[in-house]
Amino acid sequence: MSTPDFARIVEDAIEAADPPVANTGVGVAILQNGRMVYAGGFGFRNRATGTLVNEHTLFPIGSATKAFTSTLLSIFAEDKVLSLDRPICQFVPSFKMSDPLASGEATLIDLLCHRTGLAPHDCLWYLGPFARAELFYRLRDLPLAVPFRAKFIYNNLLYMVAGHLLEILTGESYEDIIRSRILGPLGMTETTLSFADYLQNSNRVLGYIGEASLALKDFTNIGPAGEINSSALDMAKWVELLLRRGMTGNGKVVIGEGALGLTYHPFSDPGDGTMYGLGWNVGKLTIKTPNGPRQKRLVFHTGDPQGGSAYVSFMPDDGMGVVVLTNQHCTNQMLRNKWPDKIATAVYDHLLTNSLSNTVELPSCAPMGALSLSAEPPSPVAKGVAMALAPPAIAKFTGMFSNPGYGDLVVSLNGTILSISYYGSSWQLDQFGDTTFLFTVGAFGTFFPVLVEYYRDNDGAIAGLSAQLVQRPLLMMIPFAKR
Repeated sequence: MSTPDFARIVEDAIEAADPPVANTGVGVAILQNGRMVYAGGFGFRNRATGTLVNEHTLFPIGSATKAFTSTLLSIFAEDKVLSLDRPICQFVPSFKMSDPLASGEATLIDLLCHRTGLAPHDCLWYLGPFARAELFYRLRDLPLAVPFRAKFIYNNLLYMVAGHLLEILTGESYEDIIRSRILGPLGMTETTLSFADYLQNSNRVLGYIGEASLALKDFTNIGPAGEINSSALDMAKWVELLLRRGMTGNGKVVIGEGALGLTYHPFSDPGDGTMYGLGWNVGKLTIKTPNGPRQKRLVFHTGDPQGGSAYVSFMPDDGMGVVVLTNQHCTNQMLRNKWPDKIATAVYDHLLTNSLSNTVELPSCAPMGALSLSAEPPSPVAKGVAMALAPPAIAKFTGMFSNPGYGDLVVSLNGTILSISYYGSSWQLDQFGDTTFLFTVGAFGTFFPVLVEYYRDNDGAIAGLSAQLVQRPLLMMIPFAKR
C-alpha cells in the first residue's frame, strides 16, 4: 500500500479551509498509529519578507499550554508532592479565594476544569503590571461570578495559580519544572517558554489579523495558562506522548497511563456539546455513513494567543492526532470553529476515510476567549452624543480609585478631556450621563467598551466608581473606592 502524500493532503486541506488571507502561515503535524507521519509548514511566517514556514518554525500556542500544565500537575500528584482532589489549602495554606467555601474546599481539579465560579478577571493580568506571586495574593479579593462549583467559567488566571502552586511547593520556576519533567524527556528542544527567547529565534512567526500585523503578547505573568511557543515537529512529540499513554517514543515513562487519562476525563460541562477535562475539551468526532452517523472520541484544545491560533487534538482510541498552528488571529465569530479547525477536519477525513469525503465533522466549542470582555457595547449605555461639561463641573470625577484585587485607577483632566489610567495604560473617558462614562480598551485585535458608573456618599460627593471590567459570562461591575 502506497504511503499517503501528506504534504499534498495538508495543502489541499488548507485551500479547502478557505484561509482568511492567502499564504497565511501554517504549521501542521499528523500522527497515525501512535507515531508522527508528517510535520511541515506552509505560507509565510513573515509577510513582508515572504519568509516561509517550515516544520521547525515557532508559533505561540496560547491556551493549548493548559494541557501541559495539567499534565505537569498530574505528574507531581503521582509523586505525592500534591493532590489533585484534596483541598488546596491543606498543602498550600496561603491559597485563599474571596468565597469562604471555595477557599476551604477548592481542589486542583476544580481549578483545572474551570468550576470554581470565579469570574475570569482577565483585565487584571492583561492590563495590570502584576507578576504571578502578586496575582496569587490578589485572588483572595476577586469576586466570584456564580457560586462555587455551580457553573463552568473558563479562567486563565486560575491556570496561572495552579502552576504557581508548583513554584511554591518546589521552590523552582514553572518553566524549569516543565523543561525537566516534560519538554526534556520528549526532546522538545525547539519549544520556548520565554517571550524574550521567542523574539530572539530567527525561525518564528509574526502575528497577523487579516493582512495587518498584530503584535504578539508576552504572557509570562500567566505563563501556565498560555506562554508556550512551539513548532509542528515538537508538538508532534507532545501528541505522541498522549497517544502512547504517557510514554515517549523510546519507551521512557513520563506519566502513568491512569494519571494521563484523568486529564481528559470529563469533569465539567461548558454547555457547548463538549465536556471539559483538565486542560482538554472532550467531544465526539462524527463520520456520516449511509447507515447513520458513527462517533469517535476526540480530545482537543484551541489556543488563541494575540496574533495567532492553534488547534491541538488527538483520538486516544484510534491512535491519531492532528496539530494545526497558524499566525492568523482567529477569535472573531467569522473564523470561530472554522480556521484552523477546518484544516484538522480535512486531515482527519483523509485519515479515517482515505479521501476527502466531506463526511467528517469535528466537535465545536464555545469561544473561551482570551479576554473576558465582550465586543458588544456594555449595557446600559445611553445612545447619543457624549455630554460636554465645563472643566469645573467635570473635575469632581478626577482622583485615584482603588480596589484591593485590581489595584488603582486614576482619572485625570487635561483641559476639557477626562482620561482614565490603569498603571501603564490610559484611555479617554467619555461622559454619557450624570455619572455614566465609557472608555474603550484595545486588546487581541479588537476594541472593547467598558462602562464606568460613579457613585456618591450620603452628602452627594463622589465616593467611588465601578467599572464593568467583566462582561462574561455575566456583567460585573468592579468597585473602586476614591482615595
